[in-house]
Amino acid sequence: MRWLAWPAALSVSALAFAQDFAFSAKVDRITLELGEPLQLVLTLSGNLEGVELPAIEPPEGFTIAARSQATNFSLRAGAMERSLTLSYVLAAQRAGTFRLGPFTVTRDGATFETEPIEVTVNKPALPPKLQPRGERFTL
Repeated sequence: MRWLAWPAALSVSALAFAQDFAFSAKVDRITLELGEPLQLVLTLSGNLEGVELPAIEPPEGFTIAARSQATNFSLRAGAMERSLTLSYVLAAQRAGTFRLGPFTVTRDGATFETEPIEVTVNKPALPPKLQPRGERFTL
């Protein structure tokens, strides 16, 4: 599977955090054409003990085309840091404006929620008209 680049100017994030825990939701774009994939990434970092992973339900008009999960460990100044990344490729089924989220996780009885992310799906532009040229048609 080929992953899309994450241009900083096109990404939108929603964040929820506590002193030792952070939860964020990010998309690679907020405007797309029907038929283009949308990548949604949920990231949990910090103290992940007692975290209940969110059940992701795409809004009506989207389906989940692919999903993956990655766990990262690192040592910084002698302390271990851990993060969990949940990646989803969403496929739009129709044009319109949709709200992704808010996404929630629970950790030790506390609920963390991101802000919703609004995404607009446009109908694709019509193909150019065929121009007759002799017996051939060219685009």
